Parts: sequence; C-alpha cells; structure tokens
Amino acid sequence: MNELTKKLSHVLELGLAKNYTSVSYAFMVGGKLIAADALGTNGNKDNTPSTINDTYNICSVSKVYCSLAAMKCVELGLLDLDKPICEYLPRFKMLDERYKKITTRQCLSHTSGLPGTQWKGFSVTDVTADNYYDVVYEYMANSYLKAEPGEYAVYCNDGFTMAEMVIAEVTGMRFAKFCEKFITAPIGAKTTQTSELLTGEHTLTREKGKPHELLYIQGGGGFTTSMPDLCKMGNMVLHPEGVFAQSSIDEMAKPHGKSFLESDSRSTGFGLGWDNVNFTDIDYDLGEGVLQKGGNSFQFTTQFIVIPKYDAVLALSETHDCKLDVPETILRLFGILMLEEYGVNIWKEFKAVPEEMVKKYAGKYLMPSAILDLEFYGPYMHISRTSTRNTDKRPMHQRLKFDGEKFLGENGQTFFFEEHNGNTYLISNIRGKNIPQMQKALPVKPVSESWNKRLGKNYVCVSTTPYDLIIYELMTGFILNKLSDVEGNLVASFSGRKDADIYGGFEASVHEIDENKATGFINTPANGSRDLVTLVFEEKNGIEYCHTSSYTYRDTASLPVYAGEGFHQCPYENKVYKIEGELKELPEVPNGRRLLVLEKDMAVFYDSMYGGEFKGIKDGYISFI
Repeated sequence: MNELTKKLSHVLELGLAKNYTSVSYAFMVGGKLIAADALGTNGNKDNTPSTINDTYNICSVSKVYCSLAAMKCVELGLLDLDKPICEYLPRFKMLDERYKKITTRQCLSHTSGLPGTQWKGFSVTDVTADNYYDVVYEYMANSYLKAEPGEYAVYCNDGFTMAEMVIAEVTGMRFAKFCEKFITAPIGAKTTQTSELLTGEHTLTREKGKPHELLYIQGGGGFTTSMPDLCKMGNMVLHPEGVFAQSSIDEMAKPHGKSFLESDSRSTGFGLGWDNVNFTDIDYDLGEGVLQKGGNSFQFTTQFIVIPKYDAVLALSETHDCKLDVPETILRLFGILMLEEYGVNIWKEFKAVPEEMVKKYAGKYLMPSAILDLEFYGPYMHISRTSTRNTDKRPMHQRLKFDGEKFLGENGQTFFFEEHNGNTYLISNIRGKNIPQMQKALPVKPVSESWNKRLGKNYVCVSTTPYDLIIYELMTGFILNKLSDVEGNLVASFSGRKDADIYGGFEASVHEIDENKATGFINTPANGSRDLVTLVFEEKNGIEYCHTSSYTYRDTASLPVYAGEGFHQCPYENKVYKIEGELKELPEVPNGRRLLVLEKDMAVFYDSMYGGEFKGIKDGYISFI
C-alpha cells in the first residue's frame, strides 16, 4: 500500500460509524490505479478483513452497464434505440395503450413513463428460479403508465428492466453473458458480474447481520464488482477505442432528460444510464462533461464519477452501516489525491492548509474530561474525541474548511488558534461570541519510575454511598495511562456507562508533582479548564489507594475473589470483590444499602438503586455499599 492510499484510508476512517461493516474505494488517473483500498470486513461471521478484490452491489450504477450493452447492440446492427420496444418484445402489454410508444432510448433516459420499480425480485437471497421475465410481463400487464412516453424524466428502474429484456431478445443471449462478452471481459474486469453469474471466486460483501443480497433486476441494479474493476469500466468510457465506438459513448453522454418545470436542473441532466452528464459541485472545480452515477440498495450505497478534465475515474461503495455521506466523501478523497499526488488544488473557494500550520497546530488537545486529536488534510481540519483506552475515535467536528485565516464549520461556526505564554488554544466563534475550547498538550519532563509502575493498573471506587447518583454514570474506577506522543503527560481514564447522559467516560489529564501526587494543569479560560482532578496515592497495609475528586479508589489487583459473601458493616470502605467466572445471581440487598456490579472496564453493569433485571455477568467486580 502506497503512502497516498494510507493517507486517504486514514481520512476515510475518520468519518466511519462505529462497528461498520465495509467500505472500498478506487481512484484511476490516466488509466493508472493511483489509490485503492478496502476497510472493514466482508460481513461474514468469521470477520474476514475486506480486500480490494471483494465485490459490492453497485445497485443503480448497473444502469451504465445496461446502457453500454444497448449501445453495443446498436453497433452490431441489432437494435434501433428509437423503435418501440413492443416490436422487439411481442409479449409486452400494459393496461395503458400508450405503452406501444415506449422506445429503448426512453427506457435508458428515464423518460418512458413506466411505473417505477417492480419490487418482487428486486432484492432476494436466491436467484436460481428462471422465470423472472415472466413475472415482469405479468407486472406490466397489470400496470398503467404514469406519463406520456417522452413527456418528462423521472427516475425509473422499470425502464432498465425492459431495456435488459430487449437486449436479451435481440442478441439471443442471456443479458449477463452478453455484458460479460462485450464489456467486462474485454476490459479485464474479472470481478464484475451479475447475481446469476456469481462463481464464488470473489467474495461478495454483505452488511453484517444480514443475508447476502442478490438481485434479479440486472439491468437496473444487479451488478456486483470490486472498485478497481469499476474504475476499469470508467476508464473505458474515457478511452473506448477497441471496445466501443466513440459515437456510442458520446450518445450516452448527451443530455436526454426532460422536464416541464423551467427551474428543474436535475431531470434534464440524465444521459443514457447516467444520472448526470455534466455533473458539478459547488466546492470543486471538476471541469466540463463530468459523468456521474449513484447507486443505492437495501445494503449498499455507491458513487461512480468519470472526470474528463483530469482523465480520472472515482469509485466508492459502502455498506449502509458505514453512515458516510458518500457523494461528499468521494470528492473529498479525490481532492486530497490531486493535491498530494499532483499539487493541484481542485477546491474552488478553500485553500490547502499550509504545511507550517499543520506542523504547528496538529496534535493532541485537552479538555478537562476529554482528549482530542486535531488533524489536517487538504483544506480541512478534523477534530476527533479519542481515548487512552483504545484507538477508537469519535468525530467531534468534521470537515472544517480553511478560508486562508480561519476554519469554517456548520451553522456559521468558525475556529481559529490563539497563543499565550507558550500555550496554544483553539477558539470557536459561535453566534458572534469567541469561546476558548481546548488547549494543546505539550511535552514535559519524563514520567518517574514510581508513576511508570502505576501505568495500566485498574483502580476501583471503594468510598461511594447508597445515595450517590454520580457513581452510576461515571467515576466508578479509572485506569492510569500515558498520553501517546506527548512526553510526561498522564491520564486518569475514568470509567463511565456507555449510555451515560453526559460524559460516558472522563479522561483527566495530569502532570506529576512528586512520586505520589499529580494534578490537572489545563488553564483554558471559560469552561475549558473546569473540573480538574488531583491524584493522591498512599499505601495502607500493603494496599495502594488513590484519593481524587472526593472519592477513594483501590488497586484492583489487591481485591479478593468473590465467593458468595453478603453485606457487612464497614464505616470507611465499600467491600469490593473481583468476579472470576460467571455470576448468575445476586444476594438480597437490605434497606439502606446498595449493590453495584461493574464490568471488566469498571463501568456499571447493574445498580440496585436503579433496579431492573440482572442477567448475569462473566468477570468484573461486585461492590457492597
């Protein structure tokens, strides 16, 4: 994997939802695959990592293949685009006599007037039945048109199903085999197939927890392919010689859409198979004649763009649980590629963040309860909330655009930096008010040996009360960690419930004072340095305790293993045990007392104050309060 691909994949990861299944992308420039990657897994139970040869249902991007197949039939003298399809398909009947006017051109340009989508057979788990066209004929025979053929354009899957059937009829071949012979085989796109031709040689991705999605509707949405092979098709559109006549590609790229509304710029952009034959974006300089097609099924979203100005092809497909803004994401990644690989800034109004600014301001930033990563790419700043416990990142502010002075967010919010006494602060302007938000972490003297010995240890709260609501949400325990990449900074990572109302976790940054004391050091004004903590360690009877934020915590390594004990009388300390193995039942809780069961990470699993059903737990802690 080259460095550019690593960078693009990292940027892509910043916007992915937690527990996503899979996403893949590929970018081809001048016929060369510049960057391609697949992230996540193929969706099977064994969690096999995705590869760039895995295939994704590209859904309506299939309409481009269907249109290419129709144009190949024209080249072979088998099809006249403007001849009524009923002359090719004598079984085709509808309740509306206007169906006799429908042409293949209208089917491919969304101007046929056909109903829209035949849902039966659209998305299935098995395609071995061989009577799909019979089902289509029956559906059509019981349907009316919604418009006069050729009157206006409205997105229509049915048109491409009828075009597919025309192609199969005039060629005497199965539609899938015809596309293989005249499109995918000549360009070497071995992973590109329809559902009926799947061989199992290439892994078909599925969204985890769902069955494999197969589609009878081939011409309108039934192709599955890897992203590099989808790029091969796009490159053929840019350079068709030897595979297609240039006139066929040009015909597909003409505007074919129609509308009766003067202000409508969407419907008029349809080509043959293409959603838009002169695609533009307000943020990017893409040039003229950009061809764009999107696809969406019950599991996948795909974006496919061909850009003549840069001789480039862009392809990206995701499972829905990635929750990406796919059209925005693919252009953003392409913008970074052009800047990194060719030094070309394709953003219209925004400037690439200068390298000296990146070096100065990128890095770890701190709030009293959180650690933030500030990263820069292209004209963007991205702020993620991170943790010392794992590598997960949660977006806090995404795609903040640099205008040359400050970073612009949503709803008029802006961000800029200010420096004071050697510290760097990120300031946000919200509705005209400048608010200090966070402070950059700076290296200090290395951590001493006494503190190094505490790193990675768990400390659990042993001093709460039966009436304390805070301890249900957070502060039940902490792990002491180092702040990565910033010398001398320590973090007490306090546990919190995953569904907590406010924090869900509390990452408290501290600097060492002496071998037993450390304290918070952030000095951001406004709310930026509230709720700092001081850690004071002491040892009693060979057990290490820590006093902080009005609670006392105990090293969990010193806890006894739970063996069915009940409540006790102890005025100064909760009795806490380690759970080893499975705990299925809890003891009775006397009036005025409280029982907490904590998960292994010390977050609350069960609290008798809140009640509810205890379903058993393997490993963790039990606290008698």
